[in-house]
Amino acid sequence: MTSPAVRARDTPDRTVPQQIDGLLIVDTDKVRARYECYRPDCPQRREGPAFGPDAVLEFVRAIKTEHLARHHYGEKP
Repeated sequence: MTSPAVRARDTPDRTVPQQIDGLLIVDTDKVRARYECYRPDCPQRREGPAFGPDAVLEFVRAIKTEHLARHHYGEKP
């Protein structure tokens, strides 16, 4: 069991709303990856999937920057 002091210190402050702009999903069993964008008015909500070890590594490395450059001009990763 966790002591109250540790729990209070390690629990994030839930009064500040959390915003998720996108989600990178990587399936290591089937070696595939995809990216889902949750920004308002995104014209391309889903990118991928990429299949295979080399393709997945490159996809994970570059997808957020590439997606923002193509569909959300001026936003930074």
